[in-house]
Amino acid sequence: MAEESMFSVQPFRRTGHVAVTYNKCMLVWGGYKNSTDDTDARYLPGSELWVFDPLAERWQLKPCEGSAPPGTSGATAIVVSDSLYIFGGYRDNGNTNDLYRLDLDSLVWEFVVGENVPPVPCDKLVGWQYRDKLFFFGGFGVIPTAEVNQQKGFQFVVDESTPWHYRRGWNNQFVMFDPEITAWKWLTYDGTAPLPRAAHAAARISNRVYIFGGRYRNTRMNDTHCVDMTTLTWSGSLPTRGPQPRGRSWHSLTGLSSERLVLYGGFSQNSEPLSDCWLLELSSLTWIQVALPFQKPRLWHSAVLSPFDEVLIYGGCTQNILDQDIIPEHAGEIIILRFTPKSLFRICLDRTIQCEGVLRCYWPLLPNSVQQLLRSRLIGSRHTSLGGS
Repeated sequence: MAEESMFSVQPFRRTGHVAVTYNKCMLVWGGYKNSTDDTDARYLPGSELWVFDPLAERWQLKPCEGSAPPGTSGATAIVVSDSLYIFGGYRDNGNTNDLYRLDLDSLVWEFVVGENVPPVPCDKLVGWQYRDKLFFFGGFGVIPTAEVNQQKGFQFVVDESTPWHYRRGWNNQFVMFDPEITAWKWLTYDGTAPLPRAAHAAARISNRVYIFGGRYRNTRMNDTHCVDMTTLTWSGSLPTRGPQPRGRSWHSLTGLSSERLVLYGGFSQNSEPLSDCWLLELSSLTWIQVALPFQKPRLWHSAVLSPFDEVLIYGGCTQNILDQDIIPEHAGEIIILRFTPKSLFRICLDRTIQCEGVLRCYWPLLPNSVQQLLRSRLIGSRHTSLGGS
C-alpha cells in the first residue's frame, strides 16, 4: 500500500476498543461499530491495528497476519517489551478468556495457551504490566468454574437481570500471567481488595496501581483503591479529600506523572454521559476538578499518555449507550487534555502549517526530517479531527 493511501484514512468510529502507547504512538485495536440502521453494526476486525502519531497528527493502518483474535469489545490490552497482549472481552459468541499476542515488529498474531487455571471469561476488566508480567482485575462475565471458586479471596455476584440460560455477573478476580513460562497464577494478597466490579479504570504509577469506580450491582461507584505491587497489598477504599467525582463506569484513568492521575468522562449513576475532568493529587489524595473550555461527553472511550505528557482520548460514545431507542453516537475526534504548554518546536510546526501558503516556498531550506514531518502534518490535518486541546 502506498504511503499516501495508508495515511489518508482514519479508523471507523468505535466504542469498547483498547488503546496503548508504544514507540511514541497510540495503538488502537478492536471495539464495536454502531450503524444508524443496524445494517453495518459489527465488531471491528481483529486483524487491524491503527497507529496514531501525535507529532505528525496522522493515522496509519497496520494490517496484521497470523492467528488474529476475532473482533472484540471490552477487552484489555497490555504492552510488554515489543509485544501487545489482548485478553478477554465480548464477541458474537459471548465472553471469552482467550489471550493473544501481537509481535509489534513482525505484526504477526499468535494465540497464547497458558498453563494452570485461567481467569473467568469476562469483559470490562482492567489490566496492567509490572516487571514484564501481566495483571488483571475484575470484570463482568460468566459463572465461574469450581476451580475458580476455590481461589482465595475470589468473589462473584450474579446479575439477576441477565438471561437465565446465560447468567453473568461481577467478579473481583486478581490474576497474573507470566509470559516467560506461559502460565497463569491466582494471586494471594494482603489488605482489603475492592468489591467485584466492571467498567472500572486503572492506572499504574511506578509500583502502585490505582483503581477508580466501576459498576457493582445497581451502583456506579466513586471509590478509589490502590494495590502495592511489590507487596501485593490492597489499601481498601482510600480516604480521598476535596470535592468527590460522581460515581461512574466506562470512564478513563490516566497517570499524568508520578504525582497525578487524570479522570475523564464516563457514565453516571443516572445514566448520563459525563464530560468532567478531575486530577487526583497522590501526595495528599485530593481530588481537584479541572474546568475545561468545552463539553465533550465520552463513555467507553480510551485514554493514553502521549510522549508530550498529554492525555489523548479517542473513540467512545457521546450518548446514553443503554437507551434502546437511540443509536449511540460514536466520537471520531481525538480530545487532547494538555496540562503543560507545547514545546517551541511543536508551536513552530503548527504555525508553519497554518501559514503554508506563505511559507511553503521556504520548506526546501529546512532539514529533510522536518520537511517530511511538515508534509505528514499537512496530510494529517485534512483527515484527523483533533478537538478539546
